Amino acid sequence: MAKQKVILRRYEDYGDPRRLETIISEGLEELKPKLWGKVLVKPNVIFAHKRYGTTGYTHPSVIRALLTVLGKMPSIKELILGERCAVTIPTRYCFNQAGYSPLAKLPKVRFAFFDEEKKIKVNLSKATIHKTLRLPRTVVEADCKVYAPKLKHHVSTKITCALKLNIGILDSKERLNAHDYRLEEKIADLLEPGNPNFIVVDGVNAGQQNELVPKLRHVGAIIMGTNSVSIDAIVARILGFEPKEVNHLRIAHERGYGPIALEDIEISGDVPLAELKEKCKGLDRTYANLKDVDTPMRFFFGHYPDGKDYCHTGCLNMLKTSFAIAEANTPGALKKARPIAIVVGEYNGDVDGAGEKVILVGDCTKVSGKIKGSTTRVRGCPVTVPFFMITYCYYAGIKSPYMDPRAMFSLPFMAGISYSKKLFHAIFG
Repeated sequence: MAKQKVILRRYEDYGDPRRLETIISEGLEELKPKLWGKVLVKPNVIFAHKRYGTTGYTHPSVIRALLTVLGKMPSIKELILGERCAVTIPTRYCFNQAGYSPLAKLPKVRFAFFDEEKKIKVNLSKATIHKTLRLPRTVVEADCKVYAPKLKHHVSTKITCALKLNIGILDSKERLNAHDYRLEEKIADLLEPGNPNFIVVDGVNAGQQNELVPKLRHVGAIIMGTNSVSIDAIVARILGFEPKEVNHLRIAHERGYGPIALEDIEISGDVPLAELKEKCKGLDRTYANLKDVDTPMRFFFGHYPDGKDYCHTGCLNMLKTSFAIAEANTPGALKKARPIAIVVGEYNGDVDGAGEKVILVGDCTKVSGKIKGSTTRVRGCPVTVPFFMITYCYYAGIKSPYMDPRAMFSLPFMAGISYSKKLFHAIFG
């Protein structure tokens, strides 16, 4: 396996765009990726909100610098900034909330909202979960790809960086398919259609706690490379994990997509790996285990059908996201919640509602013992965040951001545009 290069460059804050452009230009010169024609530039914009969701996306100044540098390359004819944010939220809404809208005015740049585009069926040869996928036209027709993930801890997969960025090339139906205990294998599958030529990681800050609305810790770095597996192997170490502990990374490595051992990766740049690891020591991993969250809500977890473990990357992942969003929207909300009971999976035992509602989460959830109290079920495999949030926030006495009057105009308005565009592309291509 060829030795891959990963560049670690010092960049302390977002206030020096010229220097950031220089860093990216020097990275391109050192790595020499082949970039031409139509280039898909994919950031991480899983969620953005101007009030409580300002930390989970690739910073717009990083994207601006990247697009500016790429736009000066004669071999590149078009730059397509494309993404699909979290399920049920229009991507154009999140682009607006993240401050991306002015980027459309840069030379050669246009936006692609994957939830609105026509989908094209592609066949996969290395994949084990997906043999075919319906992917956005932009992803399929791009001559090459440039990824710009954000350095973040993930509550269920440990890290989210270059490999997991491919979840955002899927529309809702494809995204939720196997978004359960098979998610990490699914992520490895997606590297086949989503293998970038160049990667720039926004590592100025590391995301802690939860990937959608993270608490930030300063790191001060830009990380660049041409191999997703090698990039993620270095990021895993920075965030305090061994690469083999990150299942989707291990699977991708075993499929031959790239090296994870340090002796097979050449590290260059002006900031030592050890320094970045030290800055992330003791990273806050709140929400990785819901039973450690400070809340009177009670959890009853069982295994998934025909399995022996919890469905960590399915419904449990959606619960973690829901709780983190509620806390970001109203700090202290989880601690003041009513002591409702939440059941996930096939639970072996009794569940006492203690006078509060018992919420059964997901299609497969059942209780082998007795349930004392009134129950309600939130269906899905996995459940989607908005539907679970609306239910549990109501019974737990927590303010739901989805019922916030401040979101009652802009979000439905953007959703209307998005679905109109989607219908247009579905009919006319």
